[in-house]
Parts: sequence; structure tokens; C-alpha cells
Amino acid sequence: MIKKIYILILTLIINSCDLPDNTTQYVDKLVVFGKIDMLQISENDYNSSIEVTISISSAIDNNIEDTDELYINDAIVKITGNFNLDDSDTTSSIITLVHNDNDKLGTYYPDHSNYKIWPNSIYTLEVEATVENQFYQVDSKTTTPNILSVESIDEFLGEPIMWTCEECSDPFIYDQTSCENQGETWSITQETIETINVNNFFQILENHTLEDIRSNPDLLEQYSDIISTINLSRYGCSVGSFASKPYFILKFNEQNDSEQSVIRTLSEALEHEEMGMEPWNDINQDGIADKGEFFDYNYDEIHNETRINTFYDTTTVFKLWKGPYWRDENNNPYLDNPFIWNVETSPYPIMWLFFNYYGKHIMYIQSTDSAYYEYLSGDPLGQNIYLLPDSNINDGYGLFYSTFSTPFFLNVEKAD
Repeated sequence: MIKKIYILILTLIINSCDLPDNTTQYVDKLVVFGKIDMLQISENDYNSSIEVTISISSAIDNNIEDTDELYINDAIVKITGNFNLDDSDTTSSIITLVHNDNDKLGTYYPDHSNYKIWPNSIYTLEVEATVENQFYQVDSKTTTPNILSVESIDEFLGEPIMWTCEECSDPFIYDQTSCENQGETWSITQETIETINVNNFFQILENHTLEDIRSNPDLLEQYSDIISTINLSRYGCSVGSFASKPYFILKFNEQNDSEQSVIRTLSEALEHEEMGMEPWNDINQDGIADKGEFFDYNYDEIHNETRINTFYDTTTVFKLWKGPYWRDENNNPYLDNPFIWNVETSPYPIMWLFFNYYGKHIMYIQSTDSAYYEYLSGDPLGQNIYLLPDSNINDGYGLFYSTFSTPFFLNVEKAD
């Protein structure tokens, strides 16, 4: 009798551990990624933009010579919603999006610029396309987020914000035990966190366009009095983890905020492709860059030019958090740009992990809609190849979402 009970229990355990079989047969569908953005350009005004990219999905085992052939450039794309310039007029209308041969493959933009996106409003996307005599039709909706305000703070709940900085006298050692075992000194200090200027975007855009600034970042030199500077370090308590010393702390305020939304930061480096000589320390003072005296970014054992603004290091900490680095045709290291980081709470410390480059930056603080939140609850990073992100594209794949962006300019200098 006891033996039978054991067998019954074992059977129940085995059955309870069976993984659910949700495998479905693959079918080709439209892949749509659409974004509606409201970019704040003044205290009371913002620019509106829409971009939609369309392609057809493909099975993993398909024999495709060039993935560019998956993009669709002749789809019918429409968005319905309130596009009126007058806030007293809330009637809906339709905007048609078109693809131009000069645009990126499969990318569509509104056929005119005389429109405005409104916060907390519903917009519906409809896409039709024919691929190899097969007709596809998908649709989706997004509710735009509310207006987002951002401030840099040095006090919280009436108290100054202090940060405990723990670091070793040897900057290459990151834990206390190893530091002291090697005869170095482990120090613990309290440091204040200063505020930065997050209200300079409006002032600078009164005199320049974003396109002009992106093509010539030196235009920002004349605004050094209103653009804050941080000194980005590779050592000590400034790097290592999420708990590293923050360079500043931001507080977000979203009108009528929802729990099902995501605040994210987007760091756009404006000088990420700048070339310069690899860092060199003339140890023997002979005026020659001998092997071992310079930081060989591109591993060619020659002291030469590289992507000098890449936030680059070869220590274990950087390999864990920043690596692996991408390499260009000359083996110069680089990282993603722009770089996106999702934020969970407010206030939030902005530390080394938010930056991939030195130089001039535009920092965007964005509130997103619930569709983006739900998409992240799936598997957008592809960690499980059998699990798809939670798409809101009906009868298709992808994401249609909206954001409200509050930007500011920031200068990121190299500390060491």
C-alpha cells in the first residue's frame, strides 16, 4: 500500500513539472514598428512626429540572401486620431503615411507636417500590404502619455542628498577585501550630489535646429554657461554596478501618471564618431609611444587614431556591464548610440551605466504608453527564442506605441 502511495505521489510530481506546450505553427505576418512622439521644445509647446517601419516576417530556416528584401515599401499606411492644431477641436481625422525612396527601407512618414499629436489621446494605425500575391492587413492602437516634467534635485524629503563613496587607493580594485589584502587603503566618504541644468534645450533651439546641432556639435560651445558638465570616470565608486555614485539625480512628474507606463532615458552622443589619438603616457619620457605606454583601443599595437570618445575599458567590470564592444572595419571599439535605459522609480540616480560616450549629449527623458510597458513584459530582448514579446499589432508582429520626450543638453567629459 505504501509503495502504491509513493508511486502516486511521484506521478503527481512529474505531471506537475511538465512545461506547458504552447508551440504554434509559424505563419508569415507583417512586422510593424510604429512610434508617435511628442518632443518638448518650450515650456508650453512640443513638436509632433510619426514614424512607422514595415516588413514581412521570415522563418528561421528561410534561405534569404539579403534581409533588406523583407522590407515593404509600397504598403498603405493610415493613422486615425485627433491631429487638429486647435485644442478646442477634438474631432478625428486620418493621416496617410508614405514611403519615399530617400527614406530608410520600409519606413513611412506623414505626407504633410500640418498636424499635432495630443497627450492622453487614442490613435489607431491601419496597414495593408500585398507580398507575393498574399494580402495582409493589421491594425493597432496607442493612447499617448501625458505631459512629463523633469527636474534635477539635490534634496529629498527636505534633506540634502548624500552618497556614500567606497573606493580603493588602487583604482583597478573594486572590492574592500582585495584592496586591503594587497596593502592598499579602502576609504569611505560622504559626497553631495549637485544639480544640473535640465532646462537648456528650449533656449538653444531658439537659435538652432536639431539638424544643425547634430551636424555641427561645436555650435554648443557658445552655450557652456547653460550646459552642465559631468566628469565620467572609469574607476573607484563611480563604476561597478547600479549602486555606483550618481552624477546627478532626476525627479519625474507625469500628469495623471499610470502604473502601466515606463519612464526611460535616451542618451544621444553627438560626437560618438570623433577620431583622436589613443591615450598615451610617456613613462620613459623619450617622446616615443612605446608598447605598453598607450591604451591600444584597436589592438593593432600601433599608437594611432581611434574612436576616442567611446567610454572604453578592458577591465572585468566593463566587460560585464558594457561589453562586448562592437568593432568597426578598423577594429575601433564603439557602443550603441543612442542608448536607452528604462527607469522604474522617481527620483532616480543617473550613473555611469547611462553613458556610452564622452562629449556633447542630448538626454531625453521619455514617458511611454501602456503598450510599451506590456511589450517589455514579454521577451523583446530574445532571451527565450520560443517566447515572443507582447505585441499590440493585431494579426501581426511588432509594436505601435507613443512617447512624450523632455530633452536637455549635457556635456560629458573624460575624467581619467
